[in-house]
Amino acid sequence: MVQKDQLMSLKKFTLNDVAFEEAKWKELVVQNEINLIKSYVSEGGLALAYERAEKNAWIVRTLRDKKQRYMFPKCSNLVMIGSGMYPYSMFDVYKQYPHINQVGLEIDSKRATISKKLIEASPAKDSITIITIDGEEYDYSWLGHDDLVFVSVDVNHKKIIEKVLETSKAHINICAPYDKTWLKNLLRSFS
Repeated sequence: MVQKDQLMSLKKFTLNDVAFEEAKWKELVVQNEINLIKSYVSEGGLALAYERAEKNAWIVRTLRDKKQRYMFPKCSNLVMIGSGMYPYSMFDVYKQYPHINQVGLEIDSKRATISKKLIEASPAKDSITIITIDGEEYDYSWLGHDDLVFVSVDVNHKKIIEKVLETSKAHINICAPYDKTWLKNLLRSFS
């Protein structure tokens, strides 16, 4: 139950506050990935990023939650929009479905560079490609009806989804933990 002082706090919460909280959440995610990568380097090298990648990470979890995991064995190509600096979810897909050719799209060139280094140090180096590009600018027309596209939750996805649907036959998903989960958690903090 919401207390009176919490309700007053919530009433004072503006759209600017929401934007600030979203930016803070995104920065926390980035900082956590940086710290994890630094720990791998100090413990034994970049190859640990692949070895210790979480099993059933966000890409796999998305289709598992939708009871559509059966799509992975038929998939030939997977595009991850907003692949980030640590492509642990793409590593997980490679470990479970090594036949899938994966392309990560990352708008930030520094994050893409780090991601490429992690991939190069892994057994997935011939199956995962990272491209520095805005997902709105990418050509999805080569994807077939059994192929998959995943959009990271921290990507502004509306125009990207429209483009994928208009130009390809691929199935598109917002990656778990799903759109605006951070906002739901923020609102729960008021209760």
